[in-house]
This record gives sequence, structure tokens and C-alpha cells, in this order.
Amino acid sequence: MQTVKAGAKIKMKAAIKILLSLMLSFWFFNLSFFSQMSFASTIILGGDMNEVIEIEQNQSFTIPASGLKKLAFRFASPTSFKSSTVSQEVKDYNLSYNPKPTSVEIETDSFGNRFTKVTWLNINGNAEIRGRLNVAMNISLKELISTALFPLKEIDQKEKRFLSPTPLTQADNIRIKALAANLAKGADTEESAVIQILNWVVDNVKYTTNPPHYDALYTLDTGTGNCQNFSHLSIALLRAVGIPAKVVGGITLNKSWKVPLKNGSLVQSIGQGGHAWLEVYFPDIGWVPYDAQQSHLFVSPRHIKQTTGLDARDINDSWLASPTLPPFREDIQANFVRDDIKLSLKDIRSNPSNYILTNAIVAHVAKPVVEIPQPERPTPKPTKAMERVEFGNMDFPSMVDIFANTKGEGRGYKTLDKETAEYVTAEYIYAQAFSIARPLKVEEITLAMHKFGGRAGSLWIDVVKDDKGKPGMEGVRSFPLNLDTIKYFPGYKWFPFRFAKESPDKYIQGQASDNPVLTSGRYWIILRCSKDAIVNWFYIPGNPYGDADDTRSTSQGIDWSDILNYDFNFKVAGVFLE
Repeated sequence: MQTVKAGAKIKMKAAIKILLSLMLSFWFFNLSFFSQMSFASTIILGGDMNEVIEIEQNQSFTIPASGLKKLAFRFASPTSFKSSTVSQEVKDYNLSYNPKPTSVEIETDSFGNRFTKVTWLNINGNAEIRGRLNVAMNISLKELISTALFPLKEIDQKEKRFLSPTPLTQADNIRIKALAANLAKGADTEESAVIQILNWVVDNVKYTTNPPHYDALYTLDTGTGNCQNFSHLSIALLRAVGIPAKVVGGITLNKSWKVPLKNGSLVQSIGQGGHAWLEVYFPDIGWVPYDAQQSHLFVSPRHIKQTTGLDARDINDSWLASPTLPPFREDIQANFVRDDIKLSLKDIRSNPSNYILTNAIVAHVAKPVVEIPQPERPTPKPTKAMERVEFGNMDFPSMVDIFANTKGEGRGYKTLDKETAEYVTAEYIYAQAFSIARPLKVEEITLAMHKFGGRAGSLWIDVVKDDKGKPGMEGVRSFPLNLDTIKYFPGYKWFPFRFAKESPDKYIQGQASDNPVLTSGRYWIILRCSKDAIVNWFYIPGNPYGDADDTRSTSQGIDWSDILNYDFNFKVAGVFLE
């Protein structure tokens, strides 16, 4: 174990004394400002985002040695569209196949979605479909004006079908209807009702990969799910109060982008692969995109729309095969020819507790948004003194296979799950916060990571005290984890970082240990590396562990001005001393 103290801190003592009187005069201001930093809010933006992207989408099946009598794959094609905030134009879309298929058919469904159905008969080698396209996107975040009152009275006949319940969006369920009515209580404009419902969803559903069910009731009962769950629950609640809503299917790209805040930036990041979001109908401004996990009234420049429907059954790729289903994989590459993002911060509102991005909208006779009471969280069982504990953001997939599921006999479909991880051994340094209410003798901290390369270097972590919402300058350092002792692994696993040479079993045996003791408070885990380490650190979108300001990054290791829109996976093991 090593103690970390910055020499710069000692040199600054004299300057700090000189400035002490000024700091005291601003005490109440600073206290108020930094207390607000720990709470997230709705970020209202203005500006434009203009993108030109070259995309290559490879989808492949591993055919068994015995071959297949038949393989039929139905997949969505990207689409051009225009809404009040987002314009997407698809150019030069072309497909190639290996081997040559028996037939290729183009289908257009009742929602206007375009699907390609490709069939192979008596196939003995692996099958691959390669799609290439160019996408031009313009996202204009200007003030919208809507005069739609709530409840809605005038809905176009062709849009009323998006009020219908489905097996995945149970808008007619008594519990969903009751919750939706309560959430929309007091709203007299459609926009107020939509905001009150979606703010509740983002604060009460935590992201999880590959859930067993995707329907709205499962999501309501468990408070968990992936992008399909977020979208289905949002859609069911909106339909239950008479607001048409539909699911959108597409792909997302994992290049991060920044949103300006008053003091720093909010870094938006999402995995690369299939994704679901939604669109909401306004009688006067048409269909408007929302991502229940990230944004209202628009979607990011990393969302590429393909399909829409009543629920995910209408948008997902699917395949049939006999006599057995082959494994499926999808790989997406994106080259940003143009990535011009010019945004300004217009305003900040106090809810929800997780960050949501939006542009301004003026609603007729709008009233202040009603604060919806949040359900009480279960209180953790108290831990006894000297009892070994383990806590953190501990639920993550091993990444063995997140590309597809099977349903019924001989049918597969894409799950829309994707890898969400940060390349943490490059330009930026990353930190994850946790808090303890009692002194903790920390024995081990483990991170969910994947080693891709490197043998000469090492990894270690610093655990530092919080300093006004950011990593501070004092703390403890773990022993290094040498890369040559870490074997390559096809997915993610726990990487342990120790603070003493003894085995953790000595705690159980009551033997002494030189493990460090952390006093009560907030701490940051900072991952460090040396030489040629190439490692990814897995994260969960949203904030399943803590608050919305508990993950940060910096390119210099000192200012920590970038807030991230996710929680890294980690666990802390030790013994509470009181």
C-alpha cells in the first residue's frame, strides 16, 4: 500500500491562507453550488449537430459442419426521415452476400418499414451479409411550440392505432393505467403529461443487459431492463393516458460526444449495436423522437433510425433455420466524415434525478411540471461491526453471447443488447465514486474489465477522497496488477486490486492486517496504467449504482470536468469497523 499526496498541495498552502478570507466570504455560495452538483437535472440545449457518417454493418451466421437445409434472414434497412428536430438522409445503401443466396426479396410492412429477406438452401459454409451506407444527419435544437392540450381530443385517425395495447406494451393493464393516470395528474398540456411520465421512467428503471422479458409489466415489476424495456414501459404509460407512441428500432454508434454544462461537460456515450427508442405524437408538430434513457424531443447524432412499430416485434431482425439455429453475430464500423456539434446551454431544470437532454418547447397554457413522489427505496440490512462486506455496481454480463436469442422452434431474433465499455488505457483517465457511512478497512477493490493487449505494463488504482464533487488529492494506492499475470479471456471478468499482501481470509480468522482504513465519506476509484496496457472497463448506461455525477473523466488527471452518463462496474470488499 502506498499513500498518495500531491506536492502541489503543500506548495499552495501559503496561497490558500491568503485567499482564506475571500473563500469564507463566498462560503454559502460554494456550499449551495457544490451541493447542486450532486443532483442531476434536465439540460435544455440549443444549437445544431451536423453529421456525415460512413457505416459498414456485417451480419454473419456460423453454419454447423453438417450444414443447413434452409436459412432465411429478415433484416431491416435504414430509412430517410424528417421530424421537427431530426433529419436523416440515407445514401448509397448497398448489400453484398457470401455465399450467393438462393433468393433475395424486399418487403414493406404496414408501418412502411423496409425489410430484406434473404434465403439460402442447402448451405454448408458460413453466411455473411455486408451492408454499406452513407448517412447525413442534421439535428436542430430550436424552440418548439405546441398548442396540444391534455387530455388529447383531436388525433388523426391513422395515428390512433398507436394507442393500442400489445403483449409487450400492456396499456390496458389496471396497474399501468393507474400509474399513468397518477403520473399525468395536474397536466393540462400534452408536453407536461409526457415529461411527467418519462421523468418517472428514467428515475425508476435501471439498465440491465439481456433481461429474460422485455414487456412493460415485467419492467414495472422489476424496475430493470434494457432499451426495449425502457421503451415498452414508456409507450404503455403514454398510451394508457391517450397519447399515441411507437417504438423505433435502429443502431447506435459508440463515439462519445459532449454536452456543455456551467462548469465542464456531460459526456454522452452509448454502445455500438442495436437500439430501441420511441416517438411520441403531437397533433400540431407530428411525431417527435425521445430516448427514454437519454433525451427528449430529439435523439443523439449517434442514433441511426431503421424501423418503427407498435412494439419490438415489429422492428427486430429475425431468422428461421432448419434443422438447427446457427449462432449469429453483428459487427458495425463507423467513420465520421463530418462530426460538427455546436451546442449551447440554455437552461437547467431540477428533475429528474438522472440527466436528461432536451431542447426548449413552449406549450400552450403550460403549468409548472408536477413533482411526482418517488417510491421509497428498500433500506439495506445493517451490517455488524467487523463483518466482511461487499458492495458496488456488481451485476454485469460475461459477454459470452449477447447478439441473439431463440424463441420457439427454429426461430431467432436480435436482442438489441450491445457491449458497453470504455477504453480506459488511452488518452483519458476515468474515476468512479462510492460512499460509505462508517469507517471501512478495505481489503480489495475489483473492476469488470477485458484485457485486449499488453504484457510489459501494469494496472493499479488510487482510491482518493472526494473534494467538492470531484476526485481529490489524497488517498491510498493499490499494489500493481502486472499484465503478464492476466490471461486473455473472451469476455469480461473481475480484475482484483489488493491493498495488503495477506489473504482476505485473515479477516475471518481475526488476524491483523495492514489494509488501509477509509473514514466515512465519499471516495473515487481512479484506474491507472503503465506502458502497453490495452484494457476496457465495462459500464452500465444510466446510474444503476449511485447518483448522476458519480463517474468522471479527464485528459489531464487534474480537473475532472467531464461527467459521464453511466456507472462503471466495480465492487468493494472489506470490513466495517463500527
